[in-house]
Parts: sequence; C-alpha cells; structure tokens
Amino acid sequence: MAEADGGSRGAVAAAIKLEEDGRRFYLDSAAKATSDAVRKMFESLAADETDHIQWIHALAPGVDSSREANRALYAKLKTIFSHAPTIRGEESDTAAIDVAIGMEERSAEAYAEWAAEGETDEIRKLGAVLAGQERFHRQLLENMKQYLDTPGDWFLAEERWNFEGG
Repeated sequence: MAEADGGSRGAVAAAIKLEEDGRRFYLDSAAKATSDAVRKMFESLAADETDHIQWIHALAPGVDSSREANRALYAKLKTIFSHAPTIRGEESDTAAIDVAIGMEERSAEAYAEWAAEGETDEIRKLGAVLAGQERFHRQLLENMKQYLDTPGDWFLAEERWNFEGG
C-alpha cells in the first residue's frame, strides 16, 4: 500500500470505513429487497464499494477517470432494466433507496473535498474518481426509484419513446 502522509491517513481510514459501511448497507438491503431488480442493483453497488475499498488501500485506482469506472458499473447494471418486468416498488425498497441516495450524496461530497484539498496528487486523483463514482451511484439509485414509482415515465425518459399521430 502506498503510504499517505500525516492527516491523509485519517482521511483514508475514514474513507475505507465509509465504503465498508456502504457495502454492508447494500448487502443488507439486497437481502431484504422485494424486487429482483432492486436486489440486483444493491448487489452491484455492494460489489462496487468493494472495488472502492481496494482502490483506497492501493491509493491507485487503476482507472484514469470516474467516467471509465462508471462505464464498467453501467455495463453490469444495464440488463437489470431490460429483463425486469414493469414493477412497482414496495415501500421498503424505496425507503432503502432513499437512505442510499443520502449516503451517496454525503460520500460524493467527502471525496470531492479530497479532490480539492488532498495532500498528495494520488489522494486528489482518487478523490476525483470516487466522487464521480458516488455521484453516478446516486444517479442510478434515483433512476431505480423513478422506475419503481412511475415505470411509465421511466420508460418514456429512458427508452425515448416516440409518439406518432395515426
């Protein structure tokens, strides 16, 4: 592991704890999910949190941007919607998604601070990548919530259905 200096060690330890807590939350939420699509999304997010922990330990994420990492996550998740029936989420699913959205927002803010104020180039770069990943997670969660709450609107927005006059 590349050693960070002084105050960076505390930030690194806090980030690892944040990711571990997120992973546990996502696995627990996946186990309780009533929708298969929600379960799969939470499992994918838990796996992504494991990647983040490895990146933080190494302080070298192996990707040059959050866009590259987000593309990999999206590739894992894109089949969730294409194979899922139109469903309405249970209240417990949407409540878990609401909690997760808040967690991702707080994580993105913390990592953005790393990117802006990190003590080393490694930490600033990692902060930028992780902030982008957490913002993308939030976007995915919001997308799933819309899918559960208003599937017709979700399909209209995501599939860009065209309406033609007869």
